[in-house]
Amino acid sequence: MPIFEYRCLACSEQFDVLLRSAKARPPSKCPHCGARRIERQLARFSVVHSELDTLRALDPKYKQMVDDEMRKTASYADPMRHLEKMIPFDAADAPGDPLEF
Repeated sequence: MPIFEYRCLACSEQFDVLLRSAKARPPSKCPHCGARRIERQLARFSVVHSELDTLRALDPKYKQMVDDEMRKTASYADPMRHLEKMIPFDAADAPGDPLEF
């Protein structure tokens, strides 16, 4: 069921028409002024992209650039460094000093 956009050449009003089938007849006059001089317009449309589509559309060089920059950073940029400092609760004698991020 496509929605078509029309513009009246007499009053310049734009209006939408829902045609329920391909056999349905387009409007013959403007609903605002009644003039029979109307023309069909190019309809606007939108496309919805998922996050995965957005990631796939990235330039393949971008991922390489990110990896290169990560390699240049100091070790504090690695989030796994916190896990290496942790010990299980049952093995700890005292809670110790909190980690600073």
